[in-house]
Amino acid sequence: MANTEKAPSTAKAAFEEAQNSGLYPDSALSLGSEIYKQITSLTTNNALSELQLKLSKASAAAAASGSPEDEALVDTLYSDLKKARNDQKNVKDQYKAIRGSNTFETILLAYGDEFRELASKIALEVTKGTHLALKNVKTRNKSATSSDSSNKSTGSTRTPTSYTITNDKGETTVLVGRAGRAAANLTQDADTFAFLGFTIETDEAKKEHLNPATIKLSNNTEIPATRPNIVRAIQEPEQASFKGYTATEIK
Repeated sequence: MANTEKAPSTAKAAFEEAQNSGLYPDSALSLGSEIYKQITSLTTNNALSELQLKLSKASAAAAASGSPEDEALVDTLYSDLKKARNDQKNVKDQYKAIRGSNTFETILLAYGDEFRELASKIALEVTKGTHLALKNVKTRNKSATSSDSSNKSTGSTRTPTSYTITNDKGETTVLVGRAGRAAANLTQDADTFAFLGFTIETDEAKKEHLNPATIKLSNNTEIPATRPNIVRAIQEPEQASFKGYTATEIK
């Protein structure tokens, strides 16, 4: 019988502390989040949360319109959600059986080819991300050298950039630039995130995160849903997300 006792996740706590410490640049945080997402996405079933979100939106639409079609959609989604919950319970029972009769090492050996494929993808992502980060550091160092003396004399510090976001209907909101611990507090900007189509959820560790958690780019890759990445997706020439939206820097 395999040992299935779970050790406290000190690594996860350290990762989350690093993400919220304000010590690391956005590029490093985004890369770390992307690597974490690629690995953990294989261990997370988002079907329930996605159905719950669809049901919430459909219920609101049905309450507003009162149409038979919207009410029928609510009934269908409710049935789908009930079935998904039952399916998830059955799958969890299967997981317990697998963990009870196999060690983690045995499972990795059994899926060695798949694990190496995942490791190769992650290694490539790290290589590209590190290259880009080092390239950006060199560029910033060159520009910083020319302006270092003036910055020291004025005591200026870099502040996060805020943007005016305009949707395809001409409606606007302000995406306030925040860094460090302030960036982790999503509730303070709940209206803006709702304007952009996000909801705010809180996990078991009381950490807030956006749903959906990722944004699709025009090259079919997905990046974490952070303030800088939202602006990046909006400013893409060929928008895969936020079609018709614009982001204008507030100076």
